[in-house]
Order: sequence, then structure tokens, then C-alpha cells
Amino acid sequence: MESLRNNKPRVSIIIPVRNAERTIDTTIEYLKGIDYPKECQEIIIADGGSTDRTLQIVEQWIGKLDFIKLVEVPNCSSPGHARNAALKVATGEFVLFTDGDCAPNPAWIDEIIRPFEADPLIGGVGGEVLTLRTEATNITEAYCEQTGFLSVSGRCGIAENGYFPGLTDRAPHEVNGGNYSPFFATANVAFRKSIIDEIGGEFWAEPTGEDVDFSLRILQRGYRLYFAKSAVVRHMHRVSLENYLKQWYGYGFGHPLLIDKHAADQLEILLQFEKPVSLKLPSPVKGIVHIGAFHLMHLSLAIAITSGTLAPIFPALLPLSLASAVTAAASAGLYFAPCLKLRPASRFPTWCKIRYLTNWAFIRGAIDGCKKFGTICIEPSW
Repeated sequence: MESLRNNKPRVSIIIPVRNAERTIDTTIEYLKGIDYPKECQEIIIADGGSTDRTLQIVEQWIGKLDFIKLVEVPNCSSPGHARNAALKVATGEFVLFTDGDCAPNPAWIDEIIRPFEADPLIGGVGGEVLTLRTEATNITEAYCEQTGFLSVSGRCGIAENGYFPGLTDRAPHEVNGGNYSPFFATANVAFRKSIIDEIGGEFWAEPTGEDVDFSLRILQRGYRLYFAKSAVVRHMHRVSLENYLKQWYGYGFGHPLLIDKHAADQLEILLQFEKPVSLKLPSPVKGIVHIGAFHLMHLSLAIAITSGTLAPIFPALLPLSLASAVTAAASAGLYFAPCLKLRPASRFPTWCKIRYLTNWAFIRGAIDGCKKFGTICIEPSW
């Protein structure tokens, strides 16, 4: 039986880090507990210039576990840059990616490489991302856990094990990194090393969006992405609202670049009904504009205030002001309703605040990205 275990494929686990002293010890502890032959794996930690105790903690682990390697990346510009440095020394048949604030389940490696054995056209496999709480009373963590932040299940309509859809007409909604985009985040994904080499062997150097770009390049080569729900990694989320908002801002900032690089020449209007409606228009400027409760709430309120202010001069505007006020209230009710499900219920105002601020951070990031990359991207309402 031991010989069969040792006949498993070699895997390289790549983890980019920078100032991860809060979580890296826990991450390595979980990695050490994975039920997979140690001689068939290597853990490559790529440090992008930590100034805290991260390197000291990693070096202590290297002294205990000989399958951990450290790659230091001077002048590191992004997590993708750090991963590229690690890829240069990776020796595995499969390359698995996670982060220095993640905790894989014991069966993670077996579960995430199993689909590759069934289909040679599978280029990437991603697993579910759940929450690992680090502070029992932390409100930001509680919000992330209850709202399923970073959860993969349901993206592209896939809730259980199965193939993600391929690209169709490269409409902006397919390639911008949203819920309709077929990609796996690098918190929990594996790729065949041969296919990584085939698509160029590296991530782009931009500060965000590199995981989406990587998955899209694999799909464009004719390979497939597969969701393995049981390949679970638990994520230790940002513990401050400020850092959580920065994370969402970064996601938004990268989306216009993804549209510029991968989308067809379309301007897409996506109406966020229960079943979304997409209107695609030929356009020299690529882009996507989402219209949902968040947007209607603000637009209707602006119309209500403006028309109400002018109503004493132009009485005909009064009905418009009242109708807009009702629309704004209804949109706000629809937008904040999911917060009623979060616990404790006494924190309802706080849940609403976090929901609202993260949506704004997402939209602001995309607007700034549009200015830099020259595309149009109005992010969705939650």
C-alpha cells in the first residue's frame, strides 16, 4: 500500500506572501497536515519583501520540514510577480496555488488533482473557499463568513462538481472577473504544469486580476476548467473594515484591464433582475454597465431631490419627485434586505454599512481602473 501512495504525481504548492505574520504560521500548520506523501510535494513560499516576522516564521518551518522552499523576490510588484518567481523553480507535474492566509483541508491535494486524471483537456481545477475565523468577535470576519465572501459555488451557475462553461462571444460579463466569469482565484486552484508552460509560464505583473487572466488564457487555448467542491481551502479574511474595502477596491481596479485585454468590441448593459438581461451594443470602447438596486437607489434619490427642489418653480415636476422617492425607497429596501439574514440581528445597521461601503469601494476601484485602461466598467450591485 505504501508503494501505491508514493506513486502519486509530484505537486508544487506556491504561496506568495508579504507581511503575513498574522496568518502564515497557521497556513503552514494546515499544509503540514495534508494527507499526501511528503516526498511527492514541495511547498514554495515566495516572499515579496516582507518587513514583519514572516521570513523568520518561514525559516523556522524550513528547519523542521525539508519540503518547504523559500524564494525571495526583491522589488516585487505584485502577487503575480511573486508567483512567477516560484514557478521558475517548481518541479511538480501539477502546480497548486493558495495564499499565506489560507488553510487547506487534509484531503486538499487528492481532491484537487483527481479531476485531471479523468480528462486530459482539464487545464485547471478549483475548489471551494470557505472561512476560517481568527477572531471570534471580529465583525468584518463575521460578515465575510455569513455572506460567503470568496465562495466559488454558484459562479457561472455551477453549485456542485462540474465543468465551468467556456467562453462564447467574449462579452464583457464573461471576462471581467464577476460571477459570470469562468475563472478560479489563486486562493484555491491547480493547473497542469505543462499547460502553464504552454500559455507562457507566468502571470501578468499587474497588481490585481492576474488569476482571471490566467484562467481565461487557459480557456482560450481550448482547455477546460473544473470545479471540485470537496477540494476545500478556508480563508482567514481581513480583520479590519479598512483592509476589506481596499481588497474590494483592488478587485474593481483590475476589471477594466481584463475587459480591455479579453472582451469583444462591445458595450454591454447588464440589467440585474432575478434573471439578468444583457444588451450588447457594438462599440469602439469596450465596457460593461451594470444596473441594479444599488444604482437605482442612488439615481432615483438624485432625481427625487433635484425635481423636488425645482418643483416650487415647476410644479409639473412634483409627481416625478414623488415617484422617484418611492423608487429610491423600494430599491434601498431590496438592496439592504439580505442584511436581515445576518446575525446577530442587533448588528443590522453595521451589516448594512459594510454592504454599502464594499459596493462603493468596488465601483470606485473600477472607475479608477477605467481612467487608467480606457474601458468602461460600472460594477454590479450586490
